[in-house]
Amino acid sequence: MATEQAPVTTDLLCPRCRAALEVSNNRLPENCPGCGLLLRARRQKAYNHNFVLVWKKALVWRGRAPRREFWGYAIIMGGIGLLLALLLDIVCNGFLMSLVREYVYPVPQLPGLAAAVLGSMAGAAILVWLVAVPLPLFSVTVRRLHDVGRSMLLPVLTLLLAVPGILLPALLYIPALLGEPAGAERVSEHIVPALFASGVLAVVFGLIVLMLCLMDSERGTNKYGPSIKYPLE
Repeated sequence: MATEQAPVTTDLLCPRCRAALEVSNNRLPENCPGCGLLLRARRQKAYNHNFVLVWKKALVWRGRAPRREFWGYAIIMGGIGLLLALLLDIVCNGFLMSLVREYVYPVPQLPGLAAAVLGSMAGAAILVWLVAVPLPLFSVTVRRLHDVGRSMLLPVLTLLLAVPGILLPALLYIPALLGEPAGAERVSEHIVPALFASGVLAVVFGLIVLMLCLMDSERGTNKYGPSIKYPLE
């Protein structure tokens, strides 16, 4: 049976307040003694605790995040987003429900008023989800890459390449709104190839980021701070 080791004061610093941290049994404390920042998650309730941890560190860009911290947030938020999308598809008689009715079982449609109310609620929930996800996800991704010794350059490039896929299509409609459909066609001739190239690069960089997020932590201290998982190795 392993014996408890007394806490050891080290030169490891909190990523927020830069206070010195004590390490016990080669593990950082759960909270920073100076500012109370959550530093690691308890293993017995990892996903729930990591989910809360990422929200509390949404504006923390320094330091490192182990795999459990990143995936504890990503899996829960991804699952919530998937459930909301399925609910909206069911309520609005979307593509999946049409396949179910055609090939599986003729599920009856919801009454018009109920479908409208539930559809509005599902749409509002998805909008809230879309607003809530990006900042905590981006910050924990940056810290996760720090944990494997990489900079924030890759997630920044991925974001910069993915954003045009949302904003640039709006430019296609501006000439049409001004009564110049021919102008819209000329704009689309130049923008569509750029959007396609931007989207392909965003997917490639996103997959690279995802693969890096699957890697184990670098042991000991790197230029981004101490490892939460292996602080003294």
